[in-house]
Formats: sequence, C-alpha cells, structure tokens
Amino acid sequence: MAHMMKHTKASCGHMFAHFDRRAEHISNENLDRTRTHLNYNLATHQTMDQGEFVRQRCSEVHCQNRKDVNVMVSWVVTAPKDLPEAEHRAFFQASYDFLKNRYGLENVVSAYVHMDEVTPHMHFAFVPVKHGFKQDKKNPDISTEYYKVSAKEVVNRYDLQSFHESLQRFVEKRLGHEVSILNEATKEGNKSIEELKRQSAMERLQEANEKAAQIVSKAREGSR
Repeated sequence: MAHMMKHTKASCGHMFAHFDRRAEHISNENLDRTRTHLNYNLATHQTMDQGEFVRQRCSEVHCQNRKDVNVMVSWVVTAPKDLPEAEHRAFFQASYDFLKNRYGLENVVSAYVHMDEVTPHMHFAFVPVKHGFKQDKKNPDISTEYYKVSAKEVVNRYDLQSFHESLQRFVEKRLGHEVSILNEATKEGNKSIEELKRQSAMERLQEANEKAAQIVSKAREGSR
C-alpha cells in the first residue's frame, strides 16, 4: 500500500529529519533505534543535502514564491504483509524504479527505506515538476516549452487513481510473481494518510462502543 503527502517549504525540514533520522529526538513510539542502522537510501545518485536540492530544483524551474506552494511530494510505500522478508529489498528497489520513472529522476530528493519501525516502508520524496507546452494566443502555431512546480497538476486525480494498479503491475513483472499491493483501501485510488487515520479512529471508536454495549448488557443480565 502507498500513501501520498504534499509539503510546503515550512514543513520540509521536519520531513527531512524524519527521512534520514538525523534528528536526535523523533516522536515516534514505533521507532526502534537499535535497528536504525539497517535503514538505507535508494536515491544513490543524489549527493546534495535534501533541503539544498529542493531549493536548487525550484530555482531551475518556475516556482511561485508563496508560502502555500507545495514544493515537495512524498509517497510512503509499505511492504505487503505477506511478502517474504528476503524480498523486501527487491520490492523497494522495484518501487523506487517505478517512482523515479513516473516523476523523473531529475526531481528525486531522496528515497529512504525505514527498517526500524513496525512495518518496513520507503519514503520517496520528489519535487513535483510539470513539463508542458504553452500555445501563443496570438500565434497558435507557436508553442513555448515550460517546467513549473505544480503538485496539483503532477499528482492529479488520474495519477492517484492509476497509481496502485500501475505500481503493482511494475513490481510483479520485476519480482516475477503476484504482489498484494491492491486492497480495499487502494483499489479505488489513493487515500491520504489523514483519511486513513480518520477511518482507523472511527473503527476504533465503533469497536469501543460495541465492547461498552456488551459490558452494559452483561451487567444488566447479572443484576436480574
């Protein structure tokens, strides 16, 4: 399963620290520091600091100078529960290759694989650069090539709806067998982390209400 998040300049620093684990204190109860040395970055071509690269890439293309502009997008790709541990590295490598092909190697910030949390996963971060051609209104036969930062256009509805199915086909072809990326949460397109958290919270609340109802029912039966 994979989840997508968009980031403004203000939120990037926190994400970089989470990706590379350089922060001394990371508020994550699932983090096991004894396994942090097992983490790795698949974007081996990237030699620049993450923040420096984002700033440089944004300066190379058209990017609006506004606080609400999403200058980075990240996908969290989680290893399927039924995937053998011996195939985790091959799975993440295939997922990385799929993502860099989809969004452009020249836009890749980092691709850290975290092995120090409950479920192994990869954070693939990139600058969402839209490439296109703009027609001259006065001269329809003339068009100008452009590159601009636009998370809305790069990660659009079609991209979200086709993402998981395309990723599954790519990974299965690479690994040579079926991989359970598609499930009830992803077969109809991507759900944001916030949506999944809300859904999970509602499910826990419903479960708590059911248990409370059972306790009240047993108490009433016992008092008869």
